[in-house]
This record gives sequence, C-alpha cells and structure tokens, in this order.
Amino acid sequence: MYLFSFKQFAWHDRVFTTPISIWKEGDLIQCWWDFLLNLWNNISFPELIKTQFTPLSPCKVIYLWFFNQNFLSLLHRMVYNRYSTYNNVMKYFISFDISQLLVRESKVKPQNKKFNFSKTNIPFDDSKQNLVIIPDNRSRKNQLSDFFSQDFVTNLYSTDTQNRKDQHRREIKNSKTWIIIATQSEIFQPFNNLWSILLIDWYKWYYHNQQDPRYDVNEVVKKLQELWNCDIINIDNRGLI
Repeated sequence: MYLFSFKQFAWHDRVFTTPISIWKEGDLIQCWWDFLLNLWNNISFPELIKTQFTPLSPCKVIYLWFFNQNFLSLLHRMVYNRYSTYNNVMKYFISFDISQLLVRESKVKPQNKKFNFSKTNIPFDDSKQNLVIIPDNRSRKNQLSDFFSQDFVTNLYSTDTQNRKDQHRREIKNSKTWIIIATQSEIFQPFNNLWSILLIDWYKWYYHNQQDPRYDVNEVVKKLQELWNCDIINIDNRGLI
C-alpha cells in the first residue's frame, strides 16, 4: 500500500510504501503532525518508490474516502501519462494545507435554479454537477457573463485566495453546487456526481498546459467522461452569444 505525505518529501516524490493494510483507498490519515493520503496499491511508477514508511506515532483516519475512486484514478492517470510525479500533479487536485481545507465550510447555495438559454439547448441537470470549461477569463467576463452570472453558479479562478479555493472544493465535494465554471488549471475538482461537461471553444491553444505536468485539457475531459460516464458537449462561444 502507498501513502502520499502532505508534509514530508520522500525520495523523488512524497510517496511511501507501508505494510499497514487497515486503511481504505482514498482515506485521509493523520499521523502526529503529518497528513497522509492512501493511494492504495495501483500507483504509477511503483518501481521508483524506495522509501519504507513506518509510523512513529498513532495514526487515525480523519476523513473516510477523502478522494473518491474516480478522483484517485484521474490522479494516477495524470502522473502516468504525463510522466510526472505525485508531488507535481497533486497541487492541481488539492491544497497541501489540509488542516485549513478541512475547516472550510461549504456554502449553502440558493434554491432558485432556473437557467435559461434562449438560443442554445444545453441539457444541464440541476440535481447533478455540470462542469463548464472556458479557454480564458476574458471570455467569462466579456462574452459569457450573461449566461453564467447567476448566484448558484460557482466560478473557479486560479487567482482566488487559497481560502476561497478550499471553500469551493468543500462545496463541490458536498454537492452544494451544480454548475461549475473553470479554466484549464481548475478542472481537477472532487466531483460527487458529474453529469455533463461543456467545453467552450475546445480548439483554443489555451487548453494546453505548458507547466509540469504538461497536459491537454481535451484528453483530461475524455478521461473524466470515461470515469463518470458523463456527456461532453463541444460548443463554439459564438453559439452562446
């Protein structure tokens, strides 16, 4: 079994092996001052993991299924396909300041969920989660604000404070939002019941991340579709205006 440490840097990564098998896949574990995520057995590049983890203090599970199976599968896929490390990939999935993340309460969204597209038929399900991916924030502000400005829409920005990002993650994990709008760097969210993905202007070069781990958003979306069995809708921005 493999554990990812949010505090310690082990070998080339933050991943340890451990003989302990009492924890479940995706559990968040606290071991004295450290927080550990159970990556389970099928990690990417296990041959690179050399360090043996032996707990020096009592360990306990503080959050069952902190990463659900689909979220964990996407993490493994990103590390393997991009030939990167868990340390580099994890920053897109979660804040390393776990103690602050856990104290953030998710907001209660307004109950008014009427959403009207006068010129486009987009099948949003208001009982499930719908991800809208945009190429850049300029499109969100200047061209799409009329469509995605309602109170119940969650807008994710890479420039948000860490506190706000933590609050949004808790909100999404607890299914308290049903329309989530994000650029390419904020699409790795702990979805609970992802129903559809709306990819706006899918051909734009903005959808290619140039930092480690380098990835194409279109490939990530295909993996999300495979994991969640959700619909993908490619739409041109001009079709919304």
